[in-house]
Amino acid sequence: MTTGMTMANDGNEPANGTTPGTNHRQTYDSFMTVTKWAVILIAIALILLAVFLVR
Repeated sequence: MTTGMTMANDGNEPANGTTPGTNHRQTYDSFMTVTKWAVILIAIALILLAVFLVR
């Protein structure tokens, strides 16, 4: 082994001091929030199109 290089994390302990899966959970929560608001905005846009463009 070369001096000064670190070994890969074998999964037994977190690399940055957080609990395992925290980053994945934060990413999932952010994705779900963005998806929810995108669906809401698309629904509002469709409702507005129906109200103002359909005669």
